[in-house]
Amino acid sequence: MEGIRYIDAHCHLEDKKFNRDREEVINTCREKNIEIVTSGVGIGGCKRALEIKKRHPDIYLTLGFHPHSVRADEKVIKEVYNIVKNCEKYIVAVGEVGLDIKDENLPRQKEIFERFISISEELDKPLVVHGRGLERECYNIINNRVVSMFHCYSGDEKLAKELIENGHYISISTLICISPHHRDLVKNLDLENILVETDSPYLTPVKGKKNTPLNVIKVIEAIYSIKKEEGYSYKEVVKLIYNNTKRFFNI
Repeated sequence: MEGIRYIDAHCHLEDKKFNRDREEVINTCREKNIEIVTSGVGIGGCKRALEIKKRHPDIYLTLGFHPHSVRADEKVIKEVYNIVKNCEKYIVAVGEVGLDIKDENLPRQKEIFERFISISEELDKPLVVHGRGLERECYNIINNRVVSMFHCYSGDEKLAKELIENGHYISISTLICISPHHRDLVKNLDLENILVETDSPYLTPVKGKKNTPLNVIKVIEAIYSIKKEEGYSYKEVVKLIYNNTKRFFNI
């Protein structure tokens, strides 16, 4: 459709799974009017994401530290911290960072999370939160100190509404294509402060195929299939979510 633009608010183009087709994916996204926010995590992920940003200035960048790496040495965490802090001019947000119920040592996860919230405050950048299974705990720690986006939101409707009422954002992923819970969330929420993402190459909506930012259109289509009953046109859904994303990342 003419004049339609999309944004994948969270993916991992720097992931090694894109090594064979990264440039092709980026070029196809441009052809389809899909803008991309890629999220580097850890030392290697942050450095690879920065290289992508330098080669493709139109790609937006966030940098953070994934809770899966909770066992990392202190020197590793400090190095990622310093990379993020020193890359203020390249990034639109800090993250992803946060807590994960499937990972060990929750007190250590919380300590690391606090440190990266502090960078978000210091740099006056929004925060991209990973909160799988611990969304409420993440929000309690943030305590409205910074504006946050809960990426790949899978929490309950009550918290989603509370987040949005307090100026935060939630991102609906490709899981909406296969998950009744995520479809119910969208049905019961206004589109205010809703973003969309693929989290690619993860969370593929098509079994057996690698996820890419191109599938952000599938997320929009799934949301439209629900919201058209409220009178929204496809273009209105796209524009609202696009503008939400621009507002959150201040881009």
